[in-house]
Amino acid sequence: MAKNLIVLSDQERFFSLLIDDGEVSKIKVERRGAIRLVDSIFKGKVKKLVKGMDGVFVDIGLEKEAYLPIKQNCKRNGEEIKPVRVGEEVLVQVVREPVGEKGAKLTSRIRLVGKYLIYLPNANDVKFSSRLEEEDRKRLKAIALEVLPRYGFSCGVIFRRHASKASEEEIIKDIDSLKRLWLRILKKFSTQKKAGLLLEEYPNYIKMIKDHWYELGEMVVDNPYVWNDIVSFLEEFEPSLVKKVVYIKDVSAYINRYRIHDTFRKMLSKYVWLRGGGYIVIEETEAMTVIDVNSGEPYGESHEENALNTNLEAAKEIAKHIMLRDIGGIIVIDFIDMKRQENRDLVIKTLQESFGDEACNVQIYGFTRLGLLEMARKKSGESVSSLLTESCPLCKGRGKVRGKSLLAFELEKDLRREPHGVIDLHVNPQSADTVRSVIEKNGFKYVNMVEDANVEYNDYEIHYRT
Repeated sequence: MAKNLIVLSDQERFFSLLIDDGEVSKIKVERRGAIRLVDSIFKGKVKKLVKGMDGVFVDIGLEKEAYLPIKQNCKRNGEEIKPVRVGEEVLVQVVREPVGEKGAKLTSRIRLVGKYLIYLPNANDVKFSSRLEEEDRKRLKAIALEVLPRYGFSCGVIFRRHASKASEEEIIKDIDSLKRLWLRILKKFSTQKKAGLLLEEYPNYIKMIKDHWYELGEMVVDNPYVWNDIVSFLEEFEPSLVKKVVYIKDVSAYINRYRIHDTFRKMLSKYVWLRGGGYIVIEETEAMTVIDVNSGEPYGESHEENALNTNLEAAKEIAKHIMLRDIGGIIVIDFIDMKRQENRDLVIKTLQESFGDEACNVQIYGFTRLGLLEMARKKSGESVSSLLTESCPLCKGRGKVRGKSLLAFELEKDLRREPHGVIDLHVNPQSADTVRSVIEKNGFKYVNMVEDANVEYNDYEIHYRT
């Protein structure tokens, strides 16, 4: 079944949602007008060496200095890498956004993502997606070994899964396009005098298209700027997809069809119920994410069988929510205790397979002596759930509630439906300013706001007048 892309917007943000088999499988949120940092390329200037951290702090033109790890006595392409000195200019790419007091994290190993491959200008090897068959690998490697030496300098590639369907001409075209882009970056690096941005990464909705273009069906957007941006990109990237991009001002039918409001509520809940009666608890902290698996009614002939069945169901749901919430960093999972090693191995295998194409960003380390499963997922910034929540005003920050940004987004979409005369909008008094701003900015003349302490914080109730 084809996947669909829905891009929704409000006054402040874009919400990019990937629909897979009728359900939302990925959500990306970004602020309108903000600089996109992750995967963007910068010219930097080394400001300070930090030997104890094996790295340097680099000025890339942002408010906070970024951190660039430097491994000592390291070689690249068989040659010794010279130590970085204070004052030296460096070409870097952002791999993680600033978080709290920490600045962005950088890498000097640039990656340029194309249609069928990832171009590595500072490498000289040929790698492959784990999902490529051996026959495809041999064919693609032969093409790469023939084409790459033509450019006269060292470079490498990572072939993506859908490269299996690409012809030799398409592969060469992709490499050539990325090579030209790299040369433009080098030229700008040499001519730009100050530290700052060299190449800004695409918006999240374009990145989703680049990752899933070969399996995309309909692409629905509710913003003419986004529609034009996507069409302009596709006219060069894959013209056959242009006709699949649809602009619809009122997207309430799609919001209802894919239960998008319900998806947000489930995503922000710490509890996830399983069909077998069990449930999982997801707790995000600053240091790591902790997930607890709990059993429901027994549906096996023994504790071991019941634990295995619940854990297998939980493993699939955990992978789904890690991707949906975009949780990164260290993740510890407390599965129901199992005695047999083959059962533990089966849970690990199920968890790994449940990540699908995302498996390349996941590292599963296995069970500890305490029976906890340790894993890590590539982290590039805050999770979606943390972006859409805020500290609870009633418990002084110990808990999380849906944030004002999500309140404004959902309210705007609901109020844009065809109004049936005047409506009374009941809101918690503490949410009144946010709601009033939404009403005024969008000119909803038919809405009468009523402050109601019985309504939950950052929520609302719509009452139609008869």
